[in-house]
Amino acid sequence: MRVSTVLAAGLLAAGLGGAAEAYEFTGTFPGGDCTAMARSIPPSKLWYGHFTGQRQWGLNLNRLDTRTVSGCFRTRAECDNWLYQWRSAFQYNFWNDYCVLSDQPRPRRPYAG
Repeated sequence: MRVSTVLAAGLLAAGLGGAAEAYEFTGTFPGGDCTAMARSIPPSKLWYGHFTGQRQWGLNLNRLDTRTVSGCFRTRAECDNWLYQWRSAFQYNFWNDYCVLSDQPRPRRPYAG
């Protein structure tokens, strides 16, 4: 019993025993303005995020609403959270979403070989 208590205390001290932080859906939100953020952060240090996805809508959910958005972020975690929010709201066909550390992100063409 004492060994397990010591082991648990050691894991908590090492940061390995805590619960993983789960994403919480808070709704979609715009990404940061890359031009404005580049004034205070070097562009090569910014994370660029891009998302394209669809959701059903309409009276009988018989239509598709397509959305394409992009933005800049200070950290990869912020960008990943932003993607999670958009994927939660636009659950279908999100085929062109990514986060890259780049000062000049290249647009990706879907289904290009």
